[in-house]
Amino acid sequence: MKRLIKSLGRILFIIISPVLVYAGIALFGALIPVNRKFQETGPIQIFVTQNGLHTDIVLPVSNHIINWENYIKPAHFPSVSKGIKYYSFGWGDLEFFKKTPSWEDLELKTGLRTLFKNTPSAIHIYRLKAIKGKEFAILNINEEQYKMLVQYILKHLENSENDLEPLDFRYSENDVFYRSDSEFNLFRTCNTWVNNALKYSGIRTCLWTPFAKPLFWQLNW
Repeated sequence: MKRLIKSLGRILFIIISPVLVYAGIALFGALIPVNRKFQETGPIQIFVTQNGLHTDIVLPVSNHIINWENYIKPAHFPSVSKGIKYYSFGWGDLEFFKKTPSWEDLELKTGLRTLFKNTPSAIHIYRLKAIKGKEFAILNINEEQYKMLVQYILKHLENSENDLEPLDFRYSENDVFYRSDSEFNLFRTCNTWVNNALKYSGIRTCLWTPFAKPLFWQLNW
């Protein structure tokens, strides 16, 4: 009996240890800020939104730096919609996006696959008339920071130097998916992508985080 208990204890330790290590690294990375000298004094307003599990970056459709409709064209959406002010950019596992339009659709197999393999990714874009219904942070950034943010997003859009090709699935009339060049894994999640975008652009954020909530700890500092 003692041997059985010891064996079960070892198995439990083997299972739990990696989870605890991962959570510890995530907490450590989330508590360390980067770009500490960032000041919100710029003329360009952007948003970071979250639903508790996933984060997006929301940018104006057009300004003097870039007109996103030159890349994410209105014709890529199934219907015409007037008054669109923003595009919301989110990144993630391609297969997860395909099979999980809502969290109720999540399958164990899909979830495990995204965690333990390097998998193809996609960028999910929503067109918005207003920011509502989600927790969000407002950031006022300068032109150079915005240019860096644009550069980061474009380099993750596959074939962005030519005409982008929408993927063959969507959730509604107001969203579109494009293939991304980078791979999704346990250490490069949807929230890591947003965190890295902010970091790359000189905006205060975490050293590293795979989760949504800790990213907002630094944004709301």
